[in-house]
Amino acid sequence: MVTAKTQHSLKNAEEYFEEHLSVGDYYDQGQRVAGEWIGLGAERLGLSGKVRAEDFLRLCENQHPATGEKLTPELKTTRIQNGEKVADRRIFYDFTFSPPKSVSIAGLIGEDERILEAHSHAVTLALREFEAFSATRIRKDGAQNDRLTGNFAAAKFTHDTSRALDPHLHTHCIVFNATFDPVENRWKALQNYELLRARKFAENVYYHELARELKNFGYRIENRARGDFEIEGVSEQICNRFSKRDNQIDEALKKLLETRPDLAGSNLKDLREQLATTERTRKQKDLGRDELRTLWEAQLTKSERESLRQLLKTPENSVKNDRPIGVAEAVGWAEEHLFDRNSIVLECQLWQEALGRARGENFTIAELTDFTRQRGYVRDKAHPNQVTLREVLMREWEIVETARQGVAALHPLVRNPRPTNPKLDDEQRIAIKALLASTNTVSVFRGGAGTGKSFVLNELVEQVQQSGRRVVLLAP
Repeated sequence: MVTAKTQHSLKNAEEYFEEHLSVGDYYDQGQRVAGEWIGLGAERLGLSGKVRAEDFLRLCENQHPATGEKLTPELKTTRIQNGEKVADRRIFYDFTFSPPKSVSIAGLIGEDERILEAHSHAVTLALREFEAFSATRIRKDGAQNDRLTGNFAAAKFTHDTSRALDPHLHTHCIVFNATFDPVENRWKALQNYELLRARKFAENVYYHELARELKNFGYRIENRARGDFEIEGVSEQICNRFSKRDNQIDEALKKLLETRPDLAGSNLKDLREQLATTERTRKQKDLGRDELRTLWEAQLTKSERESLRQLLKTPENSVKNDRPIGVAEAVGWAEEHLFDRNSIVLECQLWQEALGRARGENFTIAELTDFTRQRGYVRDKAHPNQVTLREVLMREWEIVETARQGVAALHPLVRNPRPTNPKLDDEQRIAIKALLASTNTVSVFRGGAGTGKSFVLNELVEQVQQSGRRVVLLAP
């Protein structure tokens, strides 16, 4: 998966680099694991190869790494929170790429170095696609727009254990809050809106490329309803055993809900991510690779260790797909899935859904994007990332025309409505009255979550039925 976290505090950003990024999970001959620069923005700044602390920290301070000069204009760097002044400048965004747990287990405990290389390759390719969604704000002459720049300066750091020292292959991609605007010919703050909208696309690019490599190595994969996949042959019991960090967060969430039951209706996924940050501690201790392997293997039975060894012995290219899914079929499925409820969609959403449908199939991201760009979609120059189909527009136009031509075309829905249910509030009574008196062919009512739309609908149905008319409810 791909998670996102914004770093606002300069002090925390510097500590984050020193404690969590530049330090490897294990030591080989006393060498710390180094990061690596990536991105067209990094190239423009003259950054390539291994990450030096001096360059990283200068970017944290919004300085050009070579000259030390201020890189982007700083419009606002503080805000008031609970009566106190706190940092508000976005320093960087931490996008973390993590494979499914079974992949980490097969690569690290199973000692398949090919998986580690495949992870690195898939992350790099996903970041190249992701970078295209970099943007900056346009605020000149009263404008309130964003403009795609297609470049960022990023540093990636790969680690292989969780904070509980379980096998956990993952790569932090630190995207700095700077992008070069070629129109204004200067560095500006990075607008992250398009990046966040494309995060699931980047995740599916990563999964697709990783799954392709795994299948070529001879592994079989099983897609999961939750949106990711696992390697067949690595049991759920083993995955759970090496997910202590997840279990710790689950336990913290359970305790939080016990003390704060009012949070039960909140987005539990967001709560888990917040807890993962607030409950973050330094890793228990630094161990060598041999010590880690001893720790991991001590948690496996003899048969489990043997099953992991057998996975590694599977011949390459031995996985045959009886019914491969091609690009055209994957895109067709994505169109049917997305345009069923939306008139206009992001093109990257089409790519995202197509990749999820045909994960690990034998086609490249370039082949997929080339296919949709030749698909004949209706496009708007003002919104180049959005697409629609001509038939979708025609269907929408028919609905609009039906509604327009049906204005005041009928008798009221109910001529003499009975008194409304006294349990309805004022706004609900107004809505019922308007719907019952409507003479239009099409009437629409809407309201926010918890405003009682179902209550209004039930009252409407009862009123119509009591007037002697038949009601047919169609499920959405």
